[in-house]
Amino acid sequence: MRWVVCLVLAAAVVAPARADELADALRTLQQRYESTRTLVAKFRQEVESPTMAGKLTSNGTVSFEKPNRMRWDYAAPDRQTIVSDGETLWIYQPEEKQVLKAPLREAFQATTPVTFLGGLGHVDRDFTPTLESSADDRWVLKLVPREERGVGTLVLVVRKGDASIEEARISDPLGTTTHLALSEERRNVSLGADLFHFTPPPGVDVVRPPTY
Repeated sequence: MRWVVCLVLAAAVVAPARADELADALRTLQQRYESTRTLVAKFRQEVESPTMAGKLTSNGTVSFEKPNRMRWDYAAPDRQTIVSDGETLWIYQPEEKQVLKAPLREAFQATTPVTFLGGLGHVDRDFTPTLESSADDRWVLKLVPREERGVGTLVLVVRKGDASIEEARISDPLGTTTHLALSEERRNVSLGADLFHFTPPPGVDVVRPPTY
């Protein structure tokens, strides 16, 4: 009976402590992204899906600028460019000589996990968060969108020192998992206006969703 009482008391102490650490992690993470105007980093991406025979690996550079501007440049051999100017999203696949054009808000809702990486979301408002684990220098946070829109969940590995995101794992309801590792991050650097502007090259087919 004494051991049972001890375990109950220990749990009562650990639960508030963990809640406090979660609150601290969320506050620190949100403060960093509220103070981030621009963000540039290298990325390595791995995608696994039940419909794929193996793992798809790619790398490149990513840039964000508030509000709602982003650019992903994927390196060879699977070259691809994804650009948002704040209103329109372009997905350009040069090997296919095709570009998809769509309204940004239809492609990425505010609660879409990837949008938070650009500082477009608010962690407390848009997600139900849990603290998966905590080490000396890392938090692992799981973020579940509060509104079910088929966008899945987001797991972030956050450095405690500066609240920068080291890794992100995005899982969708169909079982596809995207693992994104960021490196050589630079914040609040000057970015040219042309970086987030896209003009389809000559000879490229522009594809639009039916509602556009």
